[in-house]
Amino acid sequence: MIDTQIRRWLRPLFGRRQGGRRTPESFRPRSTSSRVSRLAVQYDVEVDAALQRLWPKARIYHDREFTRDRADFLLVVRGRGVMIETKVKSDPGLFRGSTLPPLLDRLQRDGRRLVVLLNQGDPAPARDLISTKLGDKGCVIVWSGPQHDPDLRQAVETLLHQTTRHA
Repeated sequence: MIDTQIRRWLRPLFGRRQGGRRTPESFRPRSTSSRVSRLAVQYDVEVDAALQRLWPKARIYHDREFTRDRADFLLVVRGRGVMIETKVKSDPGLFRGSTLPPLLDRLQRDGRRLVVLLNQGDPAPARDLISTKLGDKGCVIVWSGPQHDPDLRQAVETLLHQTTRHA
């Protein structure tokens, strides 16, 4: 009994768990799970490739820092910009958009356009949230690969044709 208690007390001090080192909190993926983090990284790579494929002459800026109030991508086509936020769900359920309000508040102040790309699920609740905050300056689409490129192109081009210009 005493040995078990000592082992439990000493294990955190020496930073060892069963079979490996503990990872400092700052190095852990900043997401709900490591599986979702890996999916999110892969999804961002696929979205970047799709943006380059659909708009080869556009400038694409990718925000590498994790923040809730900035979009993952800025796509600038013909002098007009559209922010693109990627969201990854590990299950095909509803996407409520609970992580979107800081970004929506910032974009509402800045007057920017936003396309939220969701890998799977039903985006109806998030669409309501975005239409409440941004009106016709934002939309949510499900994009899971090249088969959904026409939806992505239509969503971005619709926002680009609005009158406000962004550099």
